[in-house]
Amino acid sequence: MRRVASLVALVALAGCGGLPQSAPALATQADRAPSSMARGAASGSLLYVSDLRDWDVHVYSFPTLKAVGKIAGLYQPQGLCGDAAGDVWVVNTQSNTIVEFAHGGTSPIATLADPVGYPLGCAVDPATGNLAVTDLYDVSGAGDVLVFKHAAGTPSVYANGSIADFYFAGYDAKSNLFVDGITKEHAFRLAELPKSGKALSLLAVSGGTIYFPGTVAWSGSSLVLGDQKCKNKAASCLYELSLAGKTAKITGTTPLGGACDVAEAWVGASQVAGGDYEGGCGGKRGGAEVWKFPGGGSPTAHATGLGQPVGAVVSS
Repeated sequence: MRRVASLVALVALAGCGGLPQSAPALATQADRAPSSMARGAASGSLLYVSDLRDWDVHVYSFPTLKAVGKIAGLYQPQGLCGDAAGDVWVVNTQSNTIVEFAHGGTSPIATLADPVGYPLGCAVDPATGNLAVTDLYDVSGAGDVLVFKHAAGTPSVYANGSIADFYFAGYDAKSNLFVDGITKEHAFRLAELPKSGKALSLLAVSGGTIYFPGTVAWSGSSLVLGDQKCKNKAASCLYELSLAGKTAKITGTTPLGGACDVAEAWVGASQVAGGDYEGGCGGKRGGAEVWKFPGGGSPTAHATGLGQPVGAVVSS
């Protein structure tokens, strides 16, 4: 799990046969096509999906998944998150930055620097505008969580000695932050940073086993966690959990039918969308898909042409 910067991004994907052991052949800056966006695309809802194969963020109309553009010029984009205004934040692992784009825009409107590590995931608190960023690990060892107040300035840094690598994050309706990760032995862990809290505290997960960190989101009154190796198989699913004290109990499951490895999905009131790394199960390419929520099952929409998709977010 301790890889050089050029490989750090790859551990976000569980894969169907274990973690990738080497970096893919990536396009150089000179080889990559510029950003583009179809005329009128910004007038509707858009699904953004990051791709480690070409280092671009691909953009689709939502929920039809018609390709409408892409954002290029990025450096290992992974986690994605959106704010109340419809702006989208892109986590650039290789450049240690988090970059903001307006809905439907292709030019950065803000850039934040990660001063301590290699960022992987992000989440925006809709109530405060605070931006949380998860570091897979930092330059001196284990990972941590950064919180940029009002998505600006210098972040506050939080860690928990039981978590070696942090993956994804999500806020609930009361501004409590939840993050997932793994121990040095690769066991799943869930932690919470309460609103106005000073430390990350562990939460016990009951009612089932999560094998590899994925999505962290909030829907209605439930915490939603993704498992990139659902039931320890080549499959992905989402779990709904109820919270009581320091325990999160699994109360429902959403199977993402046909998916090999969905790292970070966007969770809405009635739909889920994300990128599926099909190459980890022997498929030639990855794709973007939409499923019913919480019913799951077969995708209701599908788009091909992605290599190694990681993060996903819908912007309106």
